[in-house]
Amino acid sequence: MTFLLRSLCTLLGLLAIVGPAAAAEALQWSTLPALPDKHGFAAPFAGVSGDALIVAGGANFPDGYPWDGGKKVFHDRIFVLNAPDGSWQVSATRLPAPVGYGVSVTLPARNSVLCIGGNDATGAHADVFEIVQTGGKVSLRRELPPLPSPATMACGALLGNVVYVAGGENGGTTHRRFLRLDVSAKAPAWEELPWPEGAPGRMLAVAGAREGKFYMFSGCDLGSLHPDRRTYLQDAWAFTPGTKTWKRLADLPHQAAAAPSPALAVGAAHLLVLGGSNRPFVEAQHAARPALDGAGVEHPGFPNAILAYHVLTDTWMTCGEVPRPAPVTTPTVEWRKRTIVPTGEIHPGIRSPQILAGVAKPVGKDFGVWNWLVVAAYLGGMVWVGAYFSRREQSTDNFFRGGQRIPWWAAGLSIFATMLSSITFMAIPAKSYTSDASWYIGQLTILVVVPLVVFFYLPYYRRLNVTSAYEYLEQRFNLATRLVASLSFILFHVGRTAVVIYLPALALEQVSSIDVMTSILLIGVICIIYTVMGGIEAVIWTDAVQAIVLMGGALLCLWLVFSRVDGGVMAVWQTAQTDAKLFQSLTADLSIRPDTTSWVVIVVAFFFNSIVPYTSGQDVVQRYVTTPTENAARRSLWLTMWLAVFCSAVFFALGVALYAFYKDRPELLDPGLVNNDGILPFFIMQQIPVGLAGFVIAAIFAAAQSTISSSLNSVATAYVTDFHARVVRPGNPDRANLQVARIIVVVVGVAGVVLACVMARSDIQSMFDVFNSLIGLTAGPLGGLFALGIFNPRANGRGALLGALLGFLAVAGVYFSKAPVFGPLYALIGFVTCFVTGSLLSGLFPRDVAKRA
Repeated sequence: MTFLLRSLCTLLGLLAIVGPAAAAEALQWSTLPALPDKHGFAAPFAGVSGDALIVAGGANFPDGYPWDGGKKVFHDRIFVLNAPDGSWQVSATRLPAPVGYGVSVTLPARNSVLCIGGNDATGAHADVFEIVQTGGKVSLRRELPPLPSPATMACGALLGNVVYVAGGENGGTTHRRFLRLDVSAKAPAWEELPWPEGAPGRMLAVAGAREGKFYMFSGCDLGSLHPDRRTYLQDAWAFTPGTKTWKRLADLPHQAAAAPSPALAVGAAHLLVLGGSNRPFVEAQHAARPALDGAGVEHPGFPNAILAYHVLTDTWMTCGEVPRPAPVTTPTVEWRKRTIVPTGEIHPGIRSPQILAGVAKPVGKDFGVWNWLVVAAYLGGMVWVGAYFSRREQSTDNFFRGGQRIPWWAAGLSIFATMLSSITFMAIPAKSYTSDASWYIGQLTILVVVPLVVFFYLPYYRRLNVTSAYEYLEQRFNLATRLVASLSFILFHVGRTAVVIYLPALALEQVSSIDVMTSILLIGVICIIYTVMGGIEAVIWTDAVQAIVLMGGALLCLWLVFSRVDGGVMAVWQTAQTDAKLFQSLTADLSIRPDTTSWVVIVVAFFFNSIVPYTSGQDVVQRYVTTPTENAARRSLWLTMWLAVFCSAVFFALGVALYAFYKDRPELLDPGLVNNDGILPFFIMQQIPVGLAGFVIAAIFAAAQSTISSSLNSVATAYVTDFHARVVRPGNPDRANLQVARIIVVVVGVAGVVLACVMARSDIQSMFDVFNSLIGLTAGPLGGLFALGIFNPRANGRGALLGALLGFLAVAGVYFSKAPVFGPLYALIGFVTCFVTGSLLSGLFPRDVAKRA
């Protein structure tokens, strides 16, 4: 025993000191056809119109180097590239005047490249015009107002349909000016916004746009601090349009003036700044060639390090390099899933016609044989359980209720695992990682929900000895109510199955080279096999194993994160306090907007999200009737309640700990991580040794499969009990019904797999938010029906059915109108609408219609 304890301690110690991964390269670079001008240009306009890449204007020295007396020449030509492998065309249309150093923004809604300001040899411009390509022809459009005053070398970016422009220079003075233009307005006009307090004016800054915020990085000031030279800036700022406020961010690791702008939004939460110039570099070049002011053919080229800013943790890291020679004073353009850096200045006075194209480098790591062996052992074990119990699944009572011989603790673990799912395992840590742990207070509503179920709902289910929860609705109301409720449950769980198949597939894709479609098929097919063989007994016993594996994996991850943050648990706590990652954001208002921080709204919304599945979900209610006695069912619910309270805390803590870990070590973040829901599997493959990583990935599979198998079996139970045996084939032999149940498991499982494949190709940022909206949309009125039957003795079948219909319509109306409502409130809307209108409408019908189950 002593030897085993020492071995375990040694293993845990080794896990805590496993070496970190190196910072990842953010982009993979290639080149497109060079511009048909041997000199290239500095500071052209560039963007996309008519699905073609457009580069226009700019400046160069065509007659010789500036130190040899060459003069800067501004241009008005427009170049068009219709395909990445095509050739450049020079348009017959010209710019209104030769110009460069302006801001250019692609406007997808207007199919144009918006060109703002700039300068020529005589000074700065205030002109604003659009370049438009339609039908292969280029034209200019002058429908938008000019700048309030001339400006050049500003930076700008697009948020929605609003163009933001910051800084700039005119007549040797840098601007402290921030403007925006809503191009979708009926009468667009420039609006002046506040400049960040204490920030110097600047030119040659780098703009950025991400998650509804405008960013401004670095730049140069021509103020009074150094009247004989530029002041290179290292600060960073973020502007929130809704509040019109700026926030000072962490400074850049070094100055990056004149870097291509705007910064690239890559992955789930990074902005990349590509190269740029800085004061130490400029001074070193000046010292090397003072007679040429640092220029000359011996100039090594501008710094090419790529800086990555992580918008969640407010941290910077270096992640690769721009291919040399690295350009400055040029825009960036997103075109056909590539980031284009067209032409630009590569040495002082020297341009290049090169067109760089970068694509985000995917996160990928070989899963490894040992990890696969662990996952295979787990999956094989689940199939074995199904085969083991298949020997006694010879009746629908065994297939649906396990012969009522399930121990209370196994039923409790099964309920817990069913409600947990991969949504909890991955999306709750992602939620607290990206925002905070405030939603944990919503999980505590289980402390109210379970007593309600134990004392008010459970006695009905046990006394009536139901197989399907919806049998109660027929005895209390009528057959139509039963069938409508059962059908809504079935449809919801087909969708839910798709969601929880998709999430572990995402986890696997994030950490290995296996395609998400392959993963979906693997997870879905294994689950279908053991569910169709072993019935509810296989489902419950695999749930029990999966609950243990799942929590073991979560606790292992949490311990590893704590052990790898300098300062351990206390350092995580300090970061959580300093960065408001706990409950600091909670307020006492009653706002129901999507980003509400009202603790009242969160608690109420999550109460209804919890009470719906615990009172009206066949997948949960079915567990209540698998135990030998009602007392055993009660004990299973008490176990579920305390497990939910503890384990939810673990998952929210895990997300906060991951935030603290990556804030402490930002170089370990990978800009290629395309979805924040993948942060946990990313950590697993990056930080957990081979073999144990397989165990934690198996835990993610376990979280998914416990929910999937429950959905498959409960949908089969609902269909056979409520439809097939009751309406379609009443009196059908039990063995035939059992065969139908197995067929339904396969059909629903395949449908869930297909929907998961569709979901994998859609843009869904947070599956936890989506799931909470979905459950309210389809299940809220269902919970209202059961509450109506239990708590309102005057309610009758026709009133209840109309109430449920109005509940569905109310939720659908809010959802499809895109009303700004907190997603988890959909369950409350459906539940309350059904209960209130069902109660009122029941009064319109004779009381003898009402029944009491």
